[in-house]
Amino acid sequence: MSSTHDAPPNPPGNEPPLVSWWWRGCYVVLGVLFLAIGFLGAYLPVLPTTPFLLLATYFLARSWPALNRRVHRLPVFGTYLREWDEHRGVRLEIKWWASGVALVSAGGGLWFGGAAGWVQGLVAGLVIAGLVVVWSLPTIHTAGKKR
Repeated sequence: MSSTHDAPPNPPGNEPPLVSWWWRGCYVVLGVLFLAIGFLGAYLPVLPTTPFLLLATYFLARSWPALNRRVHRLPVFGTYLREWDEHRGVRLEIKWWASGVALVSAGGGLWFGGAAGWVQGLVAGLVIAGLVVVWSLPTIHTAGKKR
């Protein structure tokens, strides 16, 4: 199944139905909030990116389909979201990459940061929770090359 950067994540007519106007406003706020947190997660090692982007697309698909399609066309994140839409999983190499980045970044921060013990424990706990989330997602075994 081929996919291009210009193709919508779902064929027209397969998008989830829009919610009522009141819920639509709530969903837009939640979708944009989770999108922002997901972008932050790309730069902060203790904050996972994938779960927040998946939540963002859930809410945006039901409230603001045009923005959802734009998010799916982003050069980096869009690839992973399209793979999630097609295969409902994450490639193994992405799981390893995310784990390595989280462990190196958080480990370096803990080693050189000199934070209080409870802060170090909190950071370690958040990293472990993020790794559990990443590794609990289904793994795509059939995806060959990056699109």
